[in-house]
Amino acid sequence: VKSTLFPPGVKPDWDQVSLTTAADSNRDFPVAVDIVLVMDEALARKISTMKAADWFAARAGLIKANPGDLDIESLELVPGATITLPGKRFAEKRVFLAVIVADYLTSGEHNVRVDTFKGKLSVELGAAEFSVSASEK
Repeated sequence: VKSTLFPPGVKPDWDQVSLTTAADSNRDFPVAVDIVLVMDEALARKISTMKAADWFAARAGLIKANPGDLDIESLELVPGATITLPGKRFAEKRVFLAVIVADYLTSGEHNVRVDTFKGKLSVELGAAEFSVSASEK
């Protein structure tokens, strides 16, 4: 029995989401970044185990097969760039998973699960890997 009094998932309440690329990020090539919000619990389990290469290869099929269960903000940043998105853009739905995925030229996991849903979210894209941090208000 699903509870309507306390619906499942979390509503992101970020003030802003900022992404910054280092001057030497991704071998001096633009890096594609997806901010992925997942509204279905089973789909969240599946996506949480995917490497970045697998995510980008499967993304179109996942969107088609799961209408309404994914909210994706896709960006491409050149080295040395900074972009700030308003947090309100992500506050509409309850999510089971928030993950940032980066499409680097180098092999690796290149995905970070986001567990903090308040304050300012910062994504720092380095030469071959990235980090995500959050600061409360």
